Amino acid sequence: MTMRLLDTYQKRRQEGQDLFLKNAKYIFNDHAVIVLFFLFGALAYQYSNWLSGLSQGLVGVWVHVIWAVLMTVGVFITGVASHIVAADLVFLLPMESKFTDWFRSALNHSLLLPSAMIILLIAASYPLLMAMVGYSIFELIVLAVILICFKTAHLNTILESWRYTSDRVIKIHKAILYLAVFITLLLASFVTPYLCLGVALLYLIAIHFTGIRPFSDGKKGWHWDKIVAVEQDRQQQIKRGLALFVNMPQDAVSSKRRKYLDGFIKGINRGDNPYAYLYSRAFWRASDYFPLWGRMTLAGILYLVFVTNSHWLNLVVILLIQYFSHFQILPMAKKINQHVLLQVYPMDQSSQVTGFKQMMAQPICTQIVLFAVTSLLTHDWIFAGAVLLSTIILGLFFLYLYLPRFIRKKEKKVRIR
Repeated sequence: MTMRLLDTYQKRRQEGQDLFLKNAKYIFNDHAVIVLFFLFGALAYQYSNWLSGLSQGLVGVWVHVIWAVLMTVGVFITGVASHIVAADLVFLLPMESKFTDWFRSALNHSLLLPSAMIILLIAASYPLLMAMVGYSIFELIVLAVILICFKTAHLNTILESWRYTSDRVIKIHKAILYLAVFITLLLASFVTPYLCLGVALLYLIAIHFTGIRPFSDGKKGWHWDKIVAVEQDRQQQIKRGLALFVNMPQDAVSSKRRKYLDGFIKGINRGDNPYAYLYSRAFWRASDYFPLWGRMTLAGILYLVFVTNSHWLNLVVILLIQYFSHFQILPMAKKINQHVLLQVYPMDQSSQVTGFKQMMAQPICTQIVLFAVTSLLTHDWIFAGAVLLSTIILGLFFLYLYLPRFIRKKEKKVRIR
């Protein structure tokens, strides 16, 4: 019976890989990916220029702290892929006692991607670590092992939270883990990592004896509702990412009121064009498009804050962030048609397009203001003026030329089908 469960797990895991590989040819041919590669190239160029100005042993403390924070975020960016679906609560729940091997396999496979990410982050940090403390290749490997050990502890803590363990206990363990990783990385940026390896191993032993043992025979049953909710959210995030490049079926998404954004929704005249109000409400309150737009906007603000030289390449990076952060909102233009009441609402297609353009003007103008103010505070006024002018031009191009063309292209594809 255990083998049948593992076969089901392997089948679902393979289906997830096939979903990505099936759409990879569309993703890697899309112009948005070219934009991303150009963005990463620009960041690498800035990183190289910045490193050339550092002297070994004379790096500011703030560089050590920022590096430790970024690496800590990189360690905890992924979770556990359980591949559990809602139907399992009915059909597989009687075999709950047999699921230990399922979740152990899920943990092992969920460790592969973050381990590769950690290795890439460490490799990218090698020139900086050389400047900060003079690392050797072997010491770099030791640091990677430390972070993988901490990631293993993180995944075990997630699995422990699926065992009806008190949420308060889990939050305390996670807080201690985040702090331990940050302190370890900060320490490793000043001294040899061998001491840090001992700290990591002692931490793993300590959490084992303080109750983080998700596969212990004495544990209660699995918290299936939580597992299903976490996995559905993970799957939705994957589909959301793929939907930037190809048409993907989207599940229902959650929404919540963000009171500090109510002004955007109230600013739309709902009597003039109901679609504008519906689109604005969907964007600022739903959990699918606004969070990604917000993260991209924050990335642009942080880039302007920390990359302070007024180079033309920085302007290109900001324009790429502006383009991509609004490009990912475009699928919303057709998604709202899934609402059954809108199918019979007596409004023509032109009203829907106009309403979507009115809504898109809100995030575009908001981002222009945020980028302009940030550049004015962190750069000279010439660069700030260039940011303001170029973002306005790109915003107008996106709103009045690119957006109508995108919608017409989508409508043409629907008619052909």
